[in-house]
Amino acid sequence: MERKLFFPTRDQKQFQAKLQAQMAKDGLDALILTTPENIMYATGFVPWNYVGRACGACVAMVPASGRVSLVCNEFEQRSAEQQTKGDVDVIAFPVGMYIEDYYDPALAANPPAPDPYKTFRIAFGLAKSGKEHPKVGVEKNEIPCTVYPFFVENFGEDNLVNLASFFTAVRRIKLPWEIDVLRYSAQVAQEMMNITMRGTEVGMTEADIMKMWYQAAYEVTGGHEVTLVNQVHTPGKDFSVSMLPREVPLEEGDIVRLDGGLSIYGYDSDIARTYAVGSTISPRKQELFDTLLAAHDKLLEVVKPGVRMCDAFNAAMDVCHKGAIPNFTRGHFGHSLSIGTVIPENPKITPTCTEVFEPGMVMCCEVPYYSSENGSYGFEDMIAVTETGIEVFTHVNRTPFVK
Repeated sequence: MERKLFFPTRDQKQFQAKLQAQMAKDGLDALILTTPENIMYATGFVPWNYVGRACGACVAMVPASGRVSLVCNEFEQRSAEQQTKGDVDVIAFPVGMYIEDYYDPALAANPPAPDPYKTFRIAFGLAKSGKEHPKVGVEKNEIPCTVYPFFVENFGEDNLVNLASFFTAVRRIKLPWEIDVLRYSAQVAQEMMNITMRGTEVGMTEADIMKMWYQAAYEVTGGHEVTLVNQVHTPGKDFSVSMLPREVPLEEGDIVRLDGGLSIYGYDSDIARTYAVGSTISPRKQELFDTLLAAHDKLLEVVKPGVRMCDAFNAAMDVCHKGAIPNFTRGHFGHSLSIGTVIPENPKITPTCTEVFEPGMVMCCEVPYYSSENGSYGFEDMIAVTETGIEVFTHVNRTPFVK
């Protein structure tokens, strides 16, 4: 498939406008962002702690109006300046390492002492520059208990607003550029799955599956703009997710569930495929495959603008109950997706969610099933809701046998 690059066409002004419009609705004077995915959303910069998630390694400050600021140390400065393309104010400070480009004899004589609050101090000063007692949005759920008191000390508890619902509101409707990235990310994941499915043979282990999976990610993309490769596969009789590959050889008739994707410029894909090892499976496994595929088809058939998410959930569940799984239960049949580390976002397709599908949403629609006796199954595709219906980015296989 054609390789694509999205960094050159990202428009910082559009993201800044979305954030500041929501800030105006919520009465916020500033945002102080500490998680890598929200820093990236606000600035276009992918911090080094994208996976490690060290709070305070890099901080973004979004004012109610005007340009966004990014605070980082000098070791990240050049990357930050390159990735923000001059559309964000990058403020860097020295660290205790020698960087020839930033050498300062005065500092060399008196090296900077480590200050764990350095990024916060700078960001706090920026947030306070426009108002004496600003109302500040912060990611309370992500800030360590050892750090949060420093926020309270500077702004007061009453002036700190949790941003959990803020970013759900901001990210639920995607910009056209975001939809383009997510579509490509999904289609790359589909090709990764096709490669892995075709390469699976009797006698392989989960380690062999994972090796093919990660190799396929870089084979398809060439490594361009890949920020993360993820997998939660469950091969054979193992229905539990494991980061440690299991050394159980696959047998004729085993079911493999592939689940995951990759992040392109921070934007996630999350799809799933189900297939058989070899050329035969039991009648029960075929019956399960057919029922779950039919439920997935019904889900995609029902989803369209104006439809309640609970109605889509109930339609898919009804197919399962009338088919091979009368006692089937499940918390959700899909979720929103954008940037981060593939954590399902709200809204979710649940039996109680009365939100309606809207144009501009990008969703994962999924119908999974887990069993140590009959294998685990995953039917999951990514879609975008359009003005008249949906665009399906990927398409599950219609048979468990790989051709």
